Amino acid sequence: MILVASVFVCIEQLEKVRVTYHKSCQREQAAQDKEKQATENAELSEEKKLKLGEAKERAAEEKEKARDRYEKVLEELTSYTPRYMEEMEAIFEQSQEEERKRISFLKQVFLSIHRHLDITNNESVKAVYSELHQTLMSIDEQDDLKWWKNNQGPGMPTDWPKIQEWVPPVKRLKRKRRNQKGKESRPVMIGGVKVRALYDYVGEESDELSFKAGEIFLKVEEEDDQGWCRGVLSGGKEGFYPANYVEVVE
Repeated sequence: MILVASVFVCIEQLEKVRVTYHKSCQREQAAQDKEKQATENAELSEEKKLKLGEAKERAAEEKEKARDRYEKVLEELTSYTPRYMEEMEAIFEQSQEEERKRISFLKQVFLSIHRHLDITNNESVKAVYSELHQTLMSIDEQDDLKWWKNNQGPGMPTDWPKIQEWVPPVKRLKRKRRNQKGKESRPVMIGGVKVRALYDYVGEESDELSFKAGEIFLKVEEEDDQGWCRGVLSGGKEGFYPANYVEVVE
């Protein structure tokens, strides 16, 4: 029980340091973006640019420290694995023995009931009686326990925590409304092309589509110079969506 409590405490710590690490990654990304914008801004003073560069370096250092803490907690959690599996094996063997007794008891009870039900010569009932007897006799507690061990016990696949890298969010495109003339000038794709959504998207304008990641629909117009395509959802709704939110279905 002490080991289990230690593992759960470690898992809680792991989640906290993971969140801290990902937030530090976000701050570093924001600092890098600010420095890049400053570099491209000729009107910004050198002093301001220098401060932004220093802020980026501090953010990078904080991120590395957060990752070190993340890795240390993960290493501590991983160190519990051998002992955890050993104790799990011992406890599981005890439960397996109780399960074996339960199966054996139930088998004997049903066999006893089966014997007392044999009170007719009806051929159809005889067939049911024979099939039931064969089913009961085919019960093998060892096979049952082996299956349970491999699927729900020490033999089951494990998925210990690993480092989860921070993934920058997809930047949303700002779309200017196209007038009717511009809309008609775009080439329409006959029949359309199937595409699959890579991310969730909620349309911000009345003429934009909303969809969930994994949803498949039709692209009916090629990407315009603003990075938008026109598509039709499975329900028949037609509208625009950002081209970088989907991939073509092979």
